[in-house]
This record gives sequence, structure tokens and C-alpha cells, in this order.
Amino acid sequence: MQIRSKHCLLALSVTVALVSGGCLGFNPSVTAETNDSAVFESISPTEQWSGSGVRVSAELKSTPEARNVTTITILSEDGSQYSTVERAPGETSVVFSLPLNQNSTIVSSNNVNSTTIESLNVTTSGDALV
Repeated sequence: MQIRSKHCLLALSVTVALVSGGCLGFNPSVTAETNDSAVFESISPTEQWSGSGVRVSAELKSTPEARNVTTITILSEDGSQYSTVERAPGETSVVFSLPLNQNSTIVSSNNVNSTTIESLNVTTSGDALV
């Protein structure tokens, strides 16, 4: 019983810290113009809550450009690198995080021949729990 109480207290403490720090959001959404994209079919949140980032699943198109993508880099609104994800050959979807309540850029590249395949602007939003 004592261990269970410690786990509950820890979970409550983490939740309070996230909420008071403004780092917890609900109902995240992602807006991206994937119709004109040669790489991405769709990008959508994987969960109904978020921390400082929105976890998304990106479905890749079956195009030569999409098949050549080896690396996906996320650039924050200020141009700094937010995260990088390696794509395994044959993967048709990739999971990564985007910064919450920001415009950012997804850069798809091929690290074998050092080329940028596509840059896609995205916007995330969500309800902050205050």
C-alpha cells in the first residue's frame, strides 16, 4: 500500500509541475499543406494531450521523393533545430514531435547524398491548461 501511495504522489507532483509550468496542453492540432507535398500524405497528432511538443504521426506518400527520405529534421519558429528523426528504408509512417503552439518547418532530406528533398511549413496549436 505504501508503494502505491508513493506512485500516486509522484504522478500528482509531475502533473502539478507540468500544469503550473504551462507545459501541458490538450486537443493538439496540426495544420500543414500536404496536398502539394511530394513527401507527406498526412500529419496528425497521436494523442489528445501534449507537453512542450505535439507527438505526431506522418504518413508518407508512395513517391520517389518520399522513398529517398532518410532524415526528417524539425526546425522551430526561430530556425533552431528542434529534433531529428532517422527514417528506415521502407517505412511508410514516421512518428516525431513538433513544438506546441508554433510555426515550424519539417525538412526532409537524404543524408547519403546530402540533399534536401522538401521543406514543409506546419503550425501546431492546442488548449493550454492554466
